[in-house]
Amino acid sequence: MRILSVMTSVSLGMLLVACGGNGSETNSNTANSLPVVKSTQDVAISFAAQANGADVKCGAVNEVANLGTSNKTAQIQDLRFYISNLKLINSKGEAVAVSLTANDYQDFGVALLDFEDATGACSAGTADTYTAITGTVPSDTYTGIEFSLGVPDTGTDAIGKSIALNHSAITKITKPLDIAAMDWGWQLGRKFAKIELQPTSGVINQKGTPDTTDDAVVSSWVVHIGSTNCTGTDALGYSCTNANLANITLNNFEMSKQTVVFDLAALLANSDIGINQNGAVGCMSGATDKECPALFEAFGLDLATGNGSATKTQTVFKVMNK
Repeated sequence: MRILSVMTSVSLGMLLVACGGNGSETNSNTANSLPVVKSTQDVAISFAAQANGADVKCGAVNEVANLGTSNKTAQIQDLRFYISNLKLINSKGEAVAVSLTANDYQDFGVALLDFEDATGACSAGTADTYTAITGTVPSDTYTGIEFSLGVPDTGTDAIGKSIALNHSAITKITKPLDIAAMDWGWQLGRKFAKIELQPTSGVINQKGTPDTTDDAVVSSWVVHIGSTNCTGTDALGYSCTNANLANITLNNFEMSKQTVVFDLAALLANSDIGINQNGAVGCMSGATDKECPALFEAFGLDLATGNGSATKTQTVFKVMNK
């Protein structure tokens, strides 16, 4: 029985060789014929700034009409904002973090979107613009997007070390957080959004308390969103009672076919940019500034707490077909 078994095994082996039965070659050919499935996919998420269906640009020839409750016409003086915590929502409803490609406009999980080009009233800005965020995500089907408007307190560097972001000194960190124009020294952090306008008829400055200027008419009306009531030091760290990070979720977003739009007209829908009632001209996130409540509501924020509003849904960001 053992002899027969051995002979049978040898015979089968010879038969396989004679028939070209090379198991390893077959497995190799099979493996080579399988499609290569990438574990990640590249993403490029386009953003646009618009008002009343048209792109918003710097320059006198690009004045924006019908802004706010008094339908004012204005030039853009600045339009930049930070995006963080960027995620795409897959078909299962799971929010998946986007790993950002490091460059001058995005790093540490934060991207600076810049729509001004240093022309016209934007002369104090930079010539370069940046309107698309790039990175990678695990390969999947994605149907939505979510992100925060602003800069988180902390993040990680290239080697995974925890570092200060919002309250870092601009001289001790690299792009995109080293921009002096986005530094907010009096609040010990960053301007999350810097939106500045020059209404053609100026801004009537009503007397109020507190009041930052006594001029009867001023040229600019601004929206500066950032964390407030902040205290601390570089050595001990910082804390703010009002984070003012707006969390945005947009469903039914197809990255290859659609753009995320910042709607300036929607932001100003319940504001009069021709008048300053009190405090800073426009809104600098002050709790008692009469211009701030309507703007915070447009971002879906509660001015009193700095958290997401329980009653208001953001109206500033929307999805548009390319």
